[in-house]
Amino acid sequence: MNMYGITTIPLEARILYRRGMDLLDQRKDDAVVKYLRQAIIIAPRFTGAYRALGICMTHLGREQDAADCQYRLVTMATNSTPGTARAGV
Repeated sequence: MNMYGITTIPLEARILYRRGMDLLDQRKDDAVVKYLRQAIIIAPRFTGAYRALGICMTHLGREQDAADCQYRLVTMATNSTPGTARAGV
């Protein structure tokens, strides 16, 4: 984390994400899932990867998986908002 509180995404995760996005444009959804999940393993708070994975899951008809990605995005946004009360904190 830098002095402004912005977390940087590791290069390897960004490369995996970019490869996944290229494949998403080609509608190679099964391969996209592989790359985006790897990016998320490396950078668990990589919101762009979760967003793209949710889109891909929708293309594959995996609505519950898409909803899980959306839930994760909302959870990350809620937990990172300054001044927001969190349960159990």
